[in-house]
Amino acid sequence: MPPAKKRMFYSHGEGNAFELSDGKTTKLNEKDTITRPVKFISYSNKIKPEIQKIYQDIGVVENVKMKSSLKFCVVAAGEYDGYVAEPRAYEWDIAAGHAILIHSGGTVTDFNGNEILYGKKDLKNPSLILKSKNIL
Repeated sequence: MPPAKKRMFYSHGEGNAFELSDGKTTKLNEKDTITRPVKFISYSNKIKPEIQKIYQDIGVVENVKMKSSLKFCVVAAGEYDGYVAEPRAYEWDIAAGHAILIHSGGTVTDFNGNEILYGKKDLKNPSLILKSKNIL
């Protein structure tokens, strides 16, 4: 098995999100034309009906299970088109990935399309829908 690809994602403001991989820096805000089925990430193989409905509305054809906040970065890089999750994480779990995705031209909203805000009393996130710049 080949060694795992070493990757680092970073951002320093709107329109300035990058991936550094194997010595090559790629700017992440360049929109690509999708010529493949829409692929999303999930945190479980068991997709709840309310999330399945969102998948249908967006046209998601493929779903891949992935753990960790890396989900935000691979959506920002355009490797996947999005991610949908029920409320379960805290603000510190998503803050860095949120910045990278937004700065790459993607969006992060709740199930109702509202912006995700920080500084909530309990620091708990609402539902999340991540979308890459390629499906907006």
